[in-house]
Amino acid sequence: MEPISSALIDFAEAAYSLECNDDDWLPALLAAGTPVLDYGLGVFALTCTRPPQSGPLVVDRVHAISGLEDLAERVRRAERETPPDVLWALSRPTIPKTLSEAAGDQLEAFRFVMRQFDFARDGLGMSSFDPNGHGVYLIAPLPKVTTLSEKVRDQFQMLAAHLGAGYRLRRALTDSGLKPETDLPRGAEALIDPNGFRIVGAEGPAKSKDARAALRDAALRVDQARGRMREKDPGKALELWTALVRGRWSTVDWFDSDGRRFVLGLPNAPTVIDPRGLTDREHQVVAYAITGQTNKLIAYQLGLSKGRVSTLMRSAMRKLGVQTRAQLIKKLRDFKIFTDA
Repeated sequence: MEPISSALIDFAEAAYSLECNDDDWLPALLAAGTPVLDYGLGVFALTCTRPPQSGPLVVDRVHAISGLEDLAERVRRAERETPPDVLWALSRPTIPKTLSEAAGDQLEAFRFVMRQFDFARDGLGMSSFDPNGHGVYLIAPLPKVTTLSEKVRDQFQMLAAHLGAGYRLRRALTDSGLKPETDLPRGAEALIDPNGFRIVGAEGPAKSKDARAALRDAALRVDQARGRMREKDPGKALELWTALVRGRWSTVDWFDSDGRRFVLGLPNAPTVIDPRGLTDREHQVVAYAITGQTNKLIAYQLGLSKGRVSTLMRSAMRKLGVQTRAQLIKKLRDFKIFTDA
């Protein structure tokens, strides 16, 4: 069970596509990821809002691809018939796991859910939720009970990072109440010409020399990942394409009226106001840490160096009066603003 193919990059590209409408986004995403997500029994995803405390998921869209003809209906039936507290517990944001791994000591909950999918023995679960509870949950039914290797788990976590960043960006850009805060396309803070990777426009935080250099470098790395490397070494290509740049920007293709391609640096940071005095970056690092992510994967999520993540983690732990990662998780897991990070 090792998702190594160019579809890793196809999936990341589909996550950030601005060309399709909201109804087509999930179908296009699943179609792009089928070669690495479908283990012969189909795959489905849903966009939803998860409450901070035990309660029903509010499901927006559901889409299933391949597998049984009634797979989408089975998903809807499972949503209706599974007790809300069971769904809430099993959908807790975490690193990618199979359902049998996620069930842990909730074996009865696992058995209840699997009764809705009696054609499978297990399922691969991959999710990404913002602190406000909005996110995407993706499941691939599996023909046998499975435990993921750390290598496979890391690769699916990288896919989940793009899944969440792409959905967060889509929500921000399609929110009718939002108005662009810059004069650049789509409210971008940077406009990059991929011919030479020149910054041809920058506003706000992107105007600094360091930010411009970081955005140029990120655009170049994404271009490399999407080139020949996607076929020759898709695993390395995926590692090159981090979900964010410096915890703030996503780099996304944009075409002008003449069809010329540019790269936009679009603000896309997961933010929340933290009353405990953490900075935005400290909160982001801690929020990912309590879902079980390593510093390496947190760095990938935010587009920061591992050293920077370690520094932010130490600073946050000092402010919160804890000395170990385990103490940090125990102290913060029950706080509402950290529950669904």
